[in-house]
Amino acid sequence: MFENIKLSFQSIFAHKMRSLLTMLGVIIGIAAVIAIVSIIEGNSEAMKRDLIGMGDNTINVVYEENNMYGEDDPWSGSGMSYIAAPPIKSETLDMIKSDPRVNLISTYHQSWGEAYHLANMSWPELYGVDQTYLELFPVEIVEGRGFTDEELLGKNQFVIINETARDELFPDGFILGSYIDISGSPFRVIGIYNDRPDRDEEDPYWGWWEQSKIMIPKGIWPLVGGFDSATQIAVQAVDTDSIQAAGVMAAELLNQDLHFIDAEKASYVVMDLERIAQEMEAYERTFTFLLIGIASISLLVGGIGVMNIMLVSVTERTREIGIKKALGAKRHVILFQFLTEASVLTSLGGAIGIGVGVGVAKLISHFYGLPFMLSIPSMLIGLGFSMVVGIIFGLLPSLKASKLQPVEALRYE
Repeated sequence: MFENIKLSFQSIFAHKMRSLLTMLGVIIGIAAVIAIVSIIEGNSEAMKRDLIGMGDNTINVVYEENNMYGEDDPWSGSGMSYIAAPPIKSETLDMIKSDPRVNLISTYHQSWGEAYHLANMSWPELYGVDQTYLELFPVEIVEGRGFTDEELLGKNQFVIINETARDELFPDGFILGSYIDISGSPFRVIGIYNDRPDRDEEDPYWGWWEQSKIMIPKGIWPLVGGFDSATQIAVQAVDTDSIQAAGVMAAELLNQDLHFIDAEKASYVVMDLERIAQEMEAYERTFTFLLIGIASISLLVGGIGVMNIMLVSVTERTREIGIKKALGAKRHVILFQFLTEASVLTSLGGAIGIGVGVGVAKLISHFYGLPFMLSIPSMLIGLGFSMVVGIIFGLLPSLKASKLQPVEALRYE
């Protein structure tokens, strides 16, 4: 066994260029499979983080119209309420906070609105926030400053806006301290923030979804929204496994406080993260199998190349085979020698392909701002599959070598 492997490496290194070209199809095929699986898993992880509060175990409990998304829709609770929520009882908030699955909660306001600066207009999402909200959904201030605790609870007409809102309202250049008009009232811009601090570059998958956003202190929200009661509640669970249960528990407690007439029109809902995750995984599996099937064509081409080069090798080493048979070598010894050489050739190509695939996946993940996910099972399967390719496509040349007659092989020139 070890002698055959040693002879295989000697043969490979004796014809380096020929061996490399032979392995090229296997290298490309395995690299494509590894890179595809890694990128798909990274994209799936990025989507899941966006859906469940960027990885901080937070879920939104939304007060919205019933059947807004259709019955039994897992995306219910992902939208925004256009109606004023009824006052939330402090006793209910205390019950939610006391649940062992809950780490922290924040009540906040959210709606759409119009914002103006001179002749420039934006249609941003408006958020009435407090310190707790900023703990659950941290932002990175890139210019100016954020709110102080006093400003969040007071009546100062200050706002911070995200970079998209800045570009829409101040296309000719932003000056810190400028005023914008929201719902007929002037607000001073004290800071610009990046609401996606975990992303260094523009995300091509979510970039089209970039929305202008403006944060307003919770204390001054009635000037914009016209009501005091919060439209949404964010619940932070103690761990990832408790997110869905904590959100459902909070929604059920809040719905118990609704009057019968109110409950018919609207209620508190949460996204069904478990169903969404299942749907995403099903999509991911289907897409992965499709792309792996396409990438496997390279392995097929590589396997044909292995078969061709092994047939050439058998022809070149006919006299060597004749000598071994004349000295008493059995058919299975010759068969196993050439089969081992084919397997070593494709396995070496598979190992190189894994390295290339990991490098390509890391480069693409960095370029597109996706999490780098390394799939160990796909690497092991890829390496095993490359070995199988060598066995299958090396079988015919190995059989040909083992069936050579000693006298005819010794006469071969």
